[in-house]
Amino acid sequence: FKHFFHTLFFTKQTNTSHTMSSLRNAVKRVTHKERSQPQSRSHLGLLEKKSDYKLRSRDYHRKKDKLKSMRTKAANRNPDEFYFGMHRSQVDGQSGTNSGRHVRTEEARRIEMEEKGLGPEGVRIMKDQDLAYVRMRRVMDARKVERLQSSLHYLEGGTAGAVTGEEEEE
Repeated sequence: FKHFFHTLFFTKQTNTSHTMSSLRNAVKRVTHKERSQPQSRSHLGLLEKKSDYKLRSRDYHRKKDKLKSMRTKAANRNPDEFYFGMHRSQVDGQSGTNSGRHVRTEEARRIEMEEKGLGPEGVRIMKDQDLAYVRMRRVMDARKVERLQSSLHYLEGGTAGAVTGEEEEE
């Protein structure tokens, strides 16, 4: 025991850090997993993990930077700069937030519709088609209500419960 004690404390030790590091790398490490949402907090939804946070944070900052650059561009905009859209617009004379903005005239809107191939006749046809579609959907829904009501007659004897007229109208 005396010899062991002497060699442990009084002899010059060699550098064993090289052998220790290679042994340390050989040991299997435990992979730490992120926790799941506790059962008592499951009503709050999924627990956000670090990867989810990084994606959300990156997206938030990207949008924030985009808004900041758009604000600076709007602040540095030259109001005297020319755009071809100004030919068919007039300056809004209102006071407040919209003052000094170029607004398209009714003539400009009409010309734009005609360029797209929609004259007053085309707009009328589109409105008629929309009206016909709404009528068709109303008829389909009415038939569906009738079919469901007829299927309820089979259930009235069972445990379906009573259906009042107010609920059917909704």
